[in-house]
Amino acid sequence: MLDFFLLRRQRHQKKMMKYMRYVLNDHFVLVCLFLVGGLAFYYSNLLKQLSPDFPWSLPIVGIIWWLVLPFGRLATLVEPADMAFLLPKEKEMGGYLSRGLRHSLAWPFSIETFVCGALLPLVVLAKQVSFVHFFFFLVMLWCLKVGNLRIQRFACYQTTKKQTQQFMFLWFIVSGGIIFISLYSFAWLGTILALAAALGFILLTQEKDRLLDWSSMIERENMRLHRMYQFINLFTDVPEIEARVRRRKYLDGLLAKISFKQENTFLYLFARGALRGAIFGGLFFRLLIVGAVLIVSLADFRFVVGVSALFIYLIGFQMIPLYNQFDYIGATQLYPVAKKYKKAALQRLMAILLFAAAVIFSLFSLVHLSIFETLILFAVLLIEIGLFAWLYLPARIKKMEG
Repeated sequence: MLDFFLLRRQRHQKKMMKYMRYVLNDHFVLVCLFLVGGLAFYYSNLLKQLSPDFPWSLPIVGIIWWLVLPFGRLATLVEPADMAFLLPKEKEMGGYLSRGLRHSLAWPFSIETFVCGALLPLVVLAKQVSFVHFFFFLVMLWCLKVGNLRIQRFACYQTTKKQTQQFMFLWFIVSGGIIFISLYSFAWLGTILALAAALGFILLTQEKDRLLDWSSMIERENMRLHRMYQFINLFTDVPEIEARVRRRKYLDGLLAKISFKQENTFLYLFARGALRGAIFGGLFFRLLIVGAVLIVSLADFRFVVGVSALFIYLIGFQMIPLYNQFDYIGATQLYPVAKKYKKAALQRLMAILLFAAAVIFSLFSLVHLSIFETLILFAVLLIEIGLFAWLYLPARIKKMEG
């Protein structure tokens, strides 16, 4: 079964790497570097302004570490057909699940390492300790995560639902207690307690000849993969995700404003796809909400301009695939509509959507900025929208068609 899991993992990783080529494209990486650099600069300036007696440093660190811990699900890589074909091998599935648990550690361990390192300066500021304590805190978080994944492994067996809920609640309370003990006393004490907690949960979650709950295990794995595919689907088409169309009756007034002319054929199609499609409509509204929340949380004019411009670009860039959204429909190939109208329709729709986003971002910026600064922000965003819709977008469309 060990070789079987390795084969499944290799196939899964190969599939994920194929999708990562689309997710980690040059534009997305550049935007992430810009965003991370800006946040790092903002965070470093914030640390310089905080005094050592700032009372909320340790509570903030403890709560964030505590909330990050549940992140990361057990990857079993099981498939619906396994319920029948792997049933004769059920007694050997314990080793298979343990291998899956070890495979599942990589991603949450990476996230916890990043979060622990990012928040350590607040701990150093509050307690006046050395950065060597980072390793004690990190091992503590890792051990607590092992306990969490062990409970998830236990949940794969029959008649464990009630116990799993009790263990998960106990783990959450114990983890919070250990984190705050380590922050307010000694870091090494938290590490020892976390090791003891991990060992305790390993002993408590022995399967003891229980039978696997195949249906529940397969359902959880499908849900885990579905969440991954939903994220990937923001960047490229994923066959595993079935696109849905939402009615959104409250937006009918916007579609009604498009006159029924031959040159507006693709404008109407693109507008319906953007407003009612789960992929593009959901993407537009999610980026709009995230951008607005970030703008409200920033008080520095330069950062507000940078974040606003960044999200205008992100919204526009992620909406570009709308150009080919209806190519699979044979009727669109038969329409007596010149190709120039198709490109003009996307440019017009993009300008309208980005203009609406610019208005919303400008209104939210009034929370911290003056009216004059907001007008400058709006002017900058209008210039960016013009450059994007009439310079960058035609070049991208030409590349897509070539």
